[in-house]
Amino acid sequence: MPSDLAKKKAAKKKEAAKARQRPRKGHEENGDVVTEPQVAEKNEANGRETTEVDLLTKELEDFEMKKAAARAVTGVLASHPNSTDVHIINLSLTFHGQELLSDTKLELNSGRRYGLIGLNGIGKSMLLSAIGKREVPIPEHIDIYHLTREMPPSDKTPLHCVMEVDTERAMLEKEAERLAHEDAECEKLMELYERLEELDADKAEMRASRILHGLGFTPAMQRKKLKDFSGGWRMRVALA
Repeated sequence: MPSDLAKKKAAKKKEAAKARQRPRKGHEENGDVVTEPQVAEKNEANGRETTEVDLLTKELEDFEMKKAAARAVTGVLASHPNSTDVHIINLSLTFHGQELLSDTKLELNSGRRYGLIGLNGIGKSMLLSAIGKREVPIPEHIDIYHLTREMPPSDKTPLHCVMEVDTERAMLEKEAERLAHEDAECEKLMELYERLEELDADKAEMRASRILHGLGFTPAMQRKKLKDFSGGWRMRVALA
């Protein structure tokens, strides 16, 4: 059962949730009054945009899977299995039977940064994809994250995108808002508030802001829309 302190905190949170859910004839946005029909129309447009982005993302993922099926990689790990350095010999890479790399050597030393330079179509992205999918013999204790594209342009802010990554917190907050609207005295709602408190949900925005600051985003930039950023900055959001 929730403690008295938790109940008091839950009551405060419920009041805040109710305040957010009170119907309003309109609200101000940049000094102008925006009516509910305008808000609904804007939300509908954002929904269409999100659906189109999701479909495009699915197509790109399917395309990547087809490319992986047509790719063949061989190589031998020459470094110690427990080392943080990676040395691979006899590395070969083919795509649809076309040889991109043949019996070459790959060295990645811990603490260094590397860049791939070459003509378009020479196989740079193909090599990175092979490494990202561990088709190259890299020890399991070495973490790999292959970022293939930037965040798509949308009305979301960088801060919102980073906070969305915390799926459990987002799911609990959404469920808590639903229950607060239906039954403010529900015991399940109090349990959700307790779980959110355990997750430090009230500090999620601060944590996200700190991550973005480390990637060069000023407080003002963190609240700009993604569609107003260049591809390079949206890539940083994806990294966050």
